[in-house]
Amino acid sequence: MTTSESDLSIQDIARSLREIRRQKGWTLKMVETISGGRWKAVVVGSYERCDRALSLNKAVALATFYQVPLEVLLGISKPSSQNSAPPPLTLKIAHLHEEVSADPQLRSFQNFILWICATRRDWNGQVISLRRSDATTLALILNRSEEGLYLWLLENNFLAPST
Repeated sequence: MTTSESDLSIQDIARSLREIRRQKGWTLKMVETISGGRWKAVVVGSYERCDRALSLNKAVALATFYQVPLEVLLGISKPSSQNSAPPPLTLKIAHLHEEVSADPQLRSFQNFILWICATRRDWNGQVISLRRSDATTLALILNRSEEGLYLWLLENNFLAPST
């Protein structure tokens, strides 16, 4: 079901912004971290509360960041399940090579990431990009949902700023 542009209020657009973010399982702080600071939590929150006007340029950029069509971001049409897929993950891994963690989850994470590095012969040692299938596997290894994986990575300071 779609909504005509003339039926949308500013509050409807704000609700749609919040709904898209929440469908991804992200907090406002996660948006700031995942975007590498490009999208400040306080600014995105102010868009979602109608405290700040969202320009067309910012709306296009936010839709691109969330990986949804502009009409979905603005609430003109509803997202398909494909549109709610999380963006690729870039992880900071420089300190993984130093020592094996005593924490079982961190050790499992470390082993999996080092295995990916070895398999792909990716030894730059600073960051690694995870494929969608990698994130799914990692979520299973850590016994978390994919959304929970993002939060865990954020809490453990493994997310690298996205470009």
